[in-house]
Amino acid sequence: MADKFGLKVGVQVDIKRSDGRVHRAVISGINEQTDTVTVEWFENEETKGKELDVRHIAQYNPDLAPAIQRALQDKEVRSAAPPAAIPKIPKASAIPAPAPAAPRAVAAAAAAAPAPSYDDYEDEEDDYSRGGGAAAKPRAPKAGGGGAGAAAKVGKAAQEVQKMAEKREARRAQQAEKRDEIQLRNGMGPHVDFAEMIDEFREPIVVRRLPPSGPVKDSRITVCVRKRPLNSRERSAGDLDVVTIPDGEITYIHEPKTKVDLTRYLENHQFVFDYSFDEMVENATVYHYSAKPLVRTIFEQGMATCFAYGQTGSGKTHTMGGSFTSVKDQNASQGIYALAAADVFRLNQSPEFAKNNLTVNVSFFEIYGGKVFDLLNGQKRLRVLEDAKNIVQIVGLAEKPVSGLKDVIGMLEAGMALRASGSTAANQNSSRSHAIFQLILRTPKRQLFGKLSLIDLAGNERGADTANADRQTRLEGAEINKSLLALKECIRALGRKGSHTPFRASKLTQVLRDSFIGANARTCMIAMISPGKNSCEHSLNTLRYADRVKELGPKRSGAGDSETVDDDDDRSLEEGDGEPEDAAAPASLVKQDLRRLHHSLRVHGESKDDSNEVFQFHKAVAQVVEFEERIVDEHRAALQFDKEMLAEEERLLEEVDGVSYDVDKYAKRLDDILATKIDKLQQLRANVGYFRKQLQAEEQISKNVNKLRF
Repeated sequence: MADKFGLKVGVQVDIKRSDGRVHRAVISGINEQTDTVTVEWFENEETKGKELDVRHIAQYNPDLAPAIQRALQDKEVRSAAPPAAIPKIPKASAIPAPAPAAPRAVAAAAAAAPAPSYDDYEDEEDDYSRGGGAAAKPRAPKAGGGGAGAAAKVGKAAQEVQKMAEKREARRAQQAEKRDEIQLRNGMGPHVDFAEMIDEFREPIVVRRLPPSGPVKDSRITVCVRKRPLNSRERSAGDLDVVTIPDGEITYIHEPKTKVDLTRYLENHQFVFDYSFDEMVENATVYHYSAKPLVRTIFEQGMATCFAYGQTGSGKTHTMGGSFTSVKDQNASQGIYALAAADVFRLNQSPEFAKNNLTVNVSFFEIYGGKVFDLLNGQKRLRVLEDAKNIVQIVGLAEKPVSGLKDVIGMLEAGMALRASGSTAANQNSSRSHAIFQLILRTPKRQLFGKLSLIDLAGNERGADTANADRQTRLEGAEINKSLLALKECIRALGRKGSHTPFRASKLTQVLRDSFIGANARTCMIAMISPGKNSCEHSLNTLRYADRVKELGPKRSGAGDSETVDDDDDRSLEEGDGEPEDAAAPASLVKQDLRRLHHSLRVHGESKDDSNEVFQFHKAVAQVVEFEERIVDEHRAALQFDKEMLAEEERLLEEVDGVSYDVDKYAKRLDDILATKIDKLQQLRANVGYFRKQLQAEEQISKNVNKLRF
């Protein structure tokens, strides 16, 4: 039957699937008795097949339709013709025998019958593999009419079509039940409808990923987005992948929603960034488009920063630090930290820049709860000071020279092992600090030439993740969110030349102040998103944050952005900038930058909460962190003073043990020592009392802000 109906095995034809899709398939078998063909195609790394009526092939392959129609008509004629009669001697009869029905009359009667849509002949596909799966089951032979009349044949054909339709519906119902059982077993449950909607949305999309080493845009502010794959925990829970990245710029978030009448639908949010990376893109490709262009900037005496931003568990630490080999250990050679360091050494040895005789140094520190800790010096706590020239200094920060990539990777691994982590609602092992790794170029005279700061930000947790936590976790979350808001404002200022940079609003922006000023400063943000439905709200918040940053770049800045603060605020702040103060405790300047921060949020419509209430909460947190440092410093000073007083008292007792001593002098000196000690302790106790009141005030304010919107 290889050439029956004008068809051959191996010929490609168009078929229509039960879900409405039309695509190519290969004919693997032809059944003349049932007027069917078996077709096969390759989909999702599997060979699939189904049995179709030849009329279906004719309907979707117009070039083959004439041959199929002629073959069907010939078959009808043959089946309607009477069998050859055995010659007999005629007998006399009063009633003449009826003449046999003409073949064309049978064909006309058959044509008069209502023709069903040939989609009704379509069977549900049977998935199988060529390696040993079951082949498509042939249909039962149709009842033949033989020499029956036209009416009888039409009736039997209609009955056959009806039986086929009933079997098809029963089979579809059985497959639907089986599908529901599998989905329920996998935990997908009520997400089935949403999954089908997302699949339908993705069906016509042709994914076009960025090449590993394509051309890079020249921009002062670059914003990228990277999607990680579903992890094992999400897959076992039946979570849906609601993120689609069709090309190198566009990102879709499919937000599942339900109407009042319980109708389910998707709200498809579209975002456009400089670069978009899906879950198949490697770290090296992300680095090529994000941080690699910044390396040349520092060899041109510039300051550059690259941030990884997003929800906890979205892959920030994997992108910046490298892939995890265990819960705490990472392969640092695959992260952006190490990739950037390799390019720094390469450029420093190139003929273009070798003449500068620059040395490469690294520092690695973290900001946790508003405090700075040195990750290259046993997590030693550091002080942040601002001198008379408004230059922020991290006192005591270890800056170590490196001669090759091996040195850098060793320091990265040692520092990342010390980094603070904790458990949140989004991730059981979340990085709870901002980790800042800096590659610093210095001249032979130790003058700063350029600096690249690579920052793995802590998770952008919302108030819902920390509202009911203990004070330490609550303050930690508030500091993280405040620093992320301040970071956005500083990037806005970078895009608007001449605008004040509110760097004092957080410790993160304080230590990075030099990266936001100057004509040759560049920034790149990598927005990390989780693909699961359960993380949909966090992913939307991350992309809205990133979209706002990109919107306020130099090319898209609007005149309305200048409304962030008024002229009086600018003048009052500039008046205080020349004073040499401790950056940890200029209360008035910190308060001004905090107020500027929340005013900007209100102007741009980014905070739906009571802006003054949120401002009061952030101010209370800032005061607690600031005064905590002051109390700890005073306590250390008191211990040192006690040691000095103890030495003084021991010398006094040595004099008393002598043969002769002045008792009046002894009494006076002892009284002076005790009075001084009492004054110091009373002052320390008073400050501790004030600090406790601040803690109580912060706790009360936090109760009024149940769910902050960050």
